[in-house]
Amino acid sequence: MKLNYLSLPKNDWLTFFLLSSFPISIILGNFFINLYYLLFTFNFMFNFKQNKFFFFNKINYLLIFFFCSLLLTVFFSQNWQNSLPRVIKFVFIFILLIESQRLVCNNEEKINFIFKIWSIIFASVCFDIVFEIIFGHNLLGFTSYMPGRIASFFGDELVVGAFFHGFVLYFVAYSFSNYPQNKNLIVIIIIILIMVSFFIGERSNFLKVFFSLFIFSTIIFKIKPLKNFLILISVILIMTIFLNFNEDYKIRYYDQTKQIFKNNGVSHFFSNSQYGAHQIVAYKIFKNYPLFGVGVKNFRTESAKKIYEEKNKPYNSWRQATHPHQLHLEFLSETGIIGYISFLIFILSSVIIGIKKYLISKNLYLLSSLIFIASSVLPILPSGSFLSTFSGGIFWINYVIMCVLTLVKFKD
Repeated sequence: MKLNYLSLPKNDWLTFFLLSSFPISIILGNFFINLYYLLFTFNFMFNFKQNKFFFFNKINYLLIFFFCSLLLTVFFSQNWQNSLPRVIKFVFIFILLIESQRLVCNNEEKINFIFKIWSIIFASVCFDIVFEIIFGHNLLGFTSYMPGRIASFFGDELVVGAFFHGFVLYFVAYSFSNYPQNKNLIVIIIIILIMVSFFIGERSNFLKVFFSLFIFSTIIFKIKPLKNFLILISVILIMTIFLNFNEDYKIRYYDQTKQIFKNNGVSHFFSNSQYGAHQIVAYKIFKNYPLFGVGVKNFRTESAKKIYEEKNKPYNSWRQATHPHQLHLEFLSETGIIGYISFLIFILSSVIIGIKKYLISKNLYLLSSLIFIASSVLPILPSGSFLSTFSGGIFWINYVIMCVLTLVKFKD
């Protein structure tokens, strides 16, 4: 690490440290994520003469367009004081993007080292998760308050599954890029990672991890359909056997989801679950404010209003939350159809640019970011708030990596 730092220009030291250790800020919490943004901003201003040359490219214009669309919704917000600070935070995201582009494009040989550090951090979290699965508490003594869920370093915030989803592909990409001769070992590692994600107990994030690793391994290994199917069946069989020997996981993965497959299962599930309650109210809010929504960060106050009460419905008392726990309904309820269409244009256009670059470069880190973004915007599955500090931090660092790697001129 010392050699890598000393070989950099001094004006890059801070940015290099921040980017390579960014997953640690996610673990430490919102204060440190915001602190990292501020430190990126400090170095951005210090390197402004160089940074200004990275303002002008297609993928950066897309982020500016998305920011402007959110800024427009502030004017129609039910409480602009709530909305404006969260929308203004996108300025810091843009700064993070520009500063990262400058660093990586000027020091392309350091890319692999950044992902080496990320892989070490991710592996440490994985070890901690396994430790907690075995002993009931993590290395720091944290325990989960919910049976069938893992806390790890996040304590009372049961969000380690989101962190796992955010960085698992980079770990696999680093392993394959540096040890391509050990394909069988890497396949075993992928299966173990799927199992670890399963044991975390976050069903939505497990499905996203499963989808992500399945697509990633299919692409990089060019696995034949029959072999893919056999691996899939093997993993499902192992998980099924485990469910029969652990009551907490059986309740979480089997008993709580089997209702969906009964008669009227979907409507019954929605009517009797917190996620359903949030999403039903989000849809009602969208119907009341179809063009611009109620404004970013205003779902929490709007969902509590009496006009959304249905006292004869079981979900009535559960409807209020900080966000609808579903990305698409979050945008529809808080930014309306205008904000939602802008979001789709932003995401789809960015991904198309990323895919075009991947088809040329075949860079696995770029592929990792693309698959993460695709799995993050899957409809139906519950999700964290896209515009929050924690969930947003995971998403935006992946988005930044994708944007950075679209500009890098990879050597053959």
